[in-house]
Amino acid sequence: MNHSFNPTIQTRHLSDKLPCSIDFSTLEFPARDQFDVFREAHRDAADGQLISSRSPSFPARQVVWDLNTMIFTYIKYPGASVTHRWRHLKRPKVDHWYLMLPFQFIHSGKRDERPAASPSLHCLAKPFEFETSAEGYVVLFVPRDTLGLTPVLDQMANAQFDGGIGSILADYLLLLNRSLSELRITELPTVVEATRSLLAACMAPSMERLVNARNPIDMTLLERARVLIGRRLLDRDLSPESICRDLRVSRSRLYRLFEPTGGIYSYIRRQRMLQARDALSDNTDMRPVGQIAEHWGFVDPSAFSRSFKHEFGMSPKEARMMGWDGNGHVLPKEPSKQHFEGQSLGEMLRTLAA
Repeated sequence: MNHSFNPTIQTRHLSDKLPCSIDFSTLEFPARDQFDVFREAHRDAADGQLISSRSPSFPARQVVWDLNTMIFTYIKYPGASVTHRWRHLKRPKVDHWYLMLPFQFIHSGKRDERPAASPSLHCLAKPFEFETSAEGYVVLFVPRDTLGLTPVLDQMANAQFDGGIGSILADYLLLLNRSLSELRITELPTVVEATRSLLAACMAPSMERLVNARNPIDMTLLERARVLIGRRLLDRDLSPESICRDLRVSRSRLYRLFEPTGGIYSYIRRQRMLQARDALSDNTDMRPVGQIAEHWGFVDPSAFSRSFKHEFGMSPKEARMMGWDGNGHVLPKEPSKQHFEGQSLGEMLRTLAA
């Protein structure tokens, strides 16, 4: 096989959003070569071996974000149809630590990752191997000196985080995965420091570290609440009280979490409004506007129409006629991408600053 590794480099152009460094898919290559291509892309980080497969193909995707003092990676694997083994290199070129979380998809018509197991902590300079048929992983690489916990970390190689700490770490990693594409460059130092504080508090808990980690913990709780609300939007009994019971938080803390968004009631109402808007944008959904509004809890069609126009700047009928795309744009165009010969993940890890 003689295929070069050509990741898609996201260019910044005039945007101030943080660009990803690599967006790479094996689907650009012949089916029989796809696993070898993916293995080659990780040659300086780990070595892979195909164990079993129902197909000659290995459809996979890798997205890598350079966070200056950390590297975040999203990897989509073929899932249950393929089993593969990965092991650390015998002569590693870096000694970074990484937090790894396997995920699975909740098939609800759109991408929706959920933890498939507890997150685990590993060091590229220490022996480790695993077999997997997971649908994917999110991985956060951190230089060993970044957390200031070198003696503690050396006792935690290949440790798995269960219980409450594991749940917080898993939810935070998935929150990062969903948030990085919208992160502004100016916000990066704050996010990196919040991440560092949370990792330190989870790996070596102390009162001071827990206080420093309050913001990322609150961000994780807020994301849990949002996910819970998203799952229960059709539940007419959805209320702050029921959310507090499910999340095991006080009413005052829940209200404090949602205060920047205008409050919990406002957030639930807007999410239902967004679902109604998306239904209007679906050209296969021929239900009348009033029926769609009622389905999402808006029993007064006139009030729904007024609220919709106030929220989105057009009436429900206008949104349906104009082909609203569900993201605040009409008749969107595909974002421009350019292809360059770029660094592999292993090369990025070698230049990762401490």
